[in-house]
Amino acid sequence: MRNILNVFLLFLVSFFSKGATKKANVIVILSDDQGYGDFSCHGNPILRTPNLDKMHDEGVRFSNFHVSPLSTPTRGQLLTGLDAMHNKASTVLNGSCMMRRDIITMPEVFKENGYQTGIFGKWHLGDNYPDRPMDRGFIKSQWIKGWGLLSEMEFDNDYYRTRYMDSLTVVQSELYCTDLWFKNSMEWMEEKQDNDEPFFTYIALNAPHGPVYAPKEDYLSYCKTLDEKTAQFLGMVQNIDKNVGELMQWLDARGLKDNTLVVFMNDNGGTGGVDVFNAYMRGQKGDIYDGGHRAACFIQYPEGGFGLPRTIDAAAEIQDLLPTFIDLFGLELDSQHQFDGVSLKPVLKGQALADRKFVVQIGNHVNPAKYNSAVVWNNWRLVKQDELYDLTNDPGQQTNVASQHPDIVNEMKNYYEGWWTTVNDPNETFIPLVVGNPISNPVILASSDWIGTGPNTQWNVALAKDDPNGYWIIDVATAGTYRLELSRWPFHLNRPLSEVGPSVAVGGTSIRPGNSLAIKAGAVSLNNQAAVSANAAANATKITIEIDMPQGINTLKAFFKDKSGAYLTGAYYVRVEKI
Repeated sequence: MRNILNVFLLFLVSFFSKGATKKANVIVILSDDQGYGDFSCHGNPILRTPNLDKMHDEGVRFSNFHVSPLSTPTRGQLLTGLDAMHNKASTVLNGSCMMRRDIITMPEVFKENGYQTGIFGKWHLGDNYPDRPMDRGFIKSQWIKGWGLLSEMEFDNDYYRTRYMDSLTVVQSELYCTDLWFKNSMEWMEEKQDNDEPFFTYIALNAPHGPVYAPKEDYLSYCKTLDEKTAQFLGMVQNIDKNVGELMQWLDARGLKDNTLVVFMNDNGGTGGVDVFNAYMRGQKGDIYDGGHRAACFIQYPEGGFGLPRTIDAAAEIQDLLPTFIDLFGLELDSQHQFDGVSLKPVLKGQALADRKFVVQIGNHVNPAKYNSAVVWNNWRLVKQDELYDLTNDPGQQTNVASQHPDIVNEMKNYYEGWWTTVNDPNETFIPLVVGNPISNPVILASSDWIGTGPNTQWNVALAKDDPNGYWIIDVATAGTYRLELSRWPFHLNRPLSEVGPSVAVGGTSIRPGNSLAIKAGAVSLNNQAAVSANAAANATKITIEIDMPQGINTLKAFFKDKSGAYLTGAYYVRVEKI
């Protein structure tokens, strides 16, 4: 009798669970420095991307989709649904790589709605608390610091044997970087599926960003017709394509394909492949012509009710994805949040997207440069205030037709002026770096976060590039005595201050050693006060100085001096510890 009852109860559970709606999974894949032309489905005559082509052909693809011209702003826009100038992660360098701390992020939205959240790869939105991926909503964080494996924060890291952070634990892998991120993400997602937990997965690649290193089997065939640097770049893209294919096969084998929305995008305009093919666009990474910010966006979600595979030519932007996910999956928010992006659910479901205008602009959010922008209005582009292009007839943006369409120019100018009032705040300040918080003490400050133009690459540190006016803005959590350790090299290298730096690639081809500096002393200045100095011991790897710091916002400048006491260069790395 008991066995019959158990069978009946199992039947009831099974029967009623069939009517329950299971939460969809979401995977966002973002490549780094791949351009719109670096896909064979977009017409590239040399590159082979069969798996990305399949995703393009079998899903919904956007042909008028826009990101930022640079890496950090694109990532901030994706995760906040806000323009770069609104979320404040507005450019690379100059203390502008961190998002506002009072806004909700995409992983936080998913986390609040019962999802497991994971990032695998490049973050580039802050290396210290409270700006790390685990501070901004990711439960699982496998990440690298800085902009990539040859940033100033990832000295001696390796594309072929990638070292990464698992939350705060340093892990040395034996895998090529792209293979690593896909492999680890699939292992994590498999674990979530086994636990019947929905997941939001962000696979944030650091490829094919230069310097270009591809697995040999992926680039050798391209060497027959191209120089090695370009062949390596295309090989990195081909390796991404192979990993995307393996991911899609894995989703199918695990029974996850139908109930998982997958998005593939590139993060800015073309770089290493533009001389091969740039999809007939003007400009590349960093530019505000379409070649700098028009991107691929392929979406697959078999259970989404998106209809037949098709191309959507309505103007859309990466800021749209967060409001789209909220709308599409009925995600709830604890409070009201305003987004610059709009939900693309209607157009994904086959409806027409309303008339659309938005602004593409990056740069310092403190004293921003007006008109360093492109206004997008469907297929119109207003560039730098007075250049108007009709991309319907002129996709290469070769002919300025502003004089022929003054009404279009005026409407787009008026839109920009209204947008400008929301970003041009004379009281705007940089987001400070937090020190002295017991959650994360000590912290390491690096030159890439100087206010100014601090070195953010290994080669510029090795070559002793400098901004003599560079300084950090810090938020001292607790007043008291702080120990500051100044180093020219990342602390884990234990390299003497005056030692010649590692050999570096100059111009992508030639190799030469870095420059040595005869460092005899270090100094720090707080809030432009008289500097406190300390001499360097023989073969010292760092110089230690203790100073008292008041609570709140302060400026900090750290630098090295020669034997005469003259300024040599800024201290590229400073470990700050409340003692």
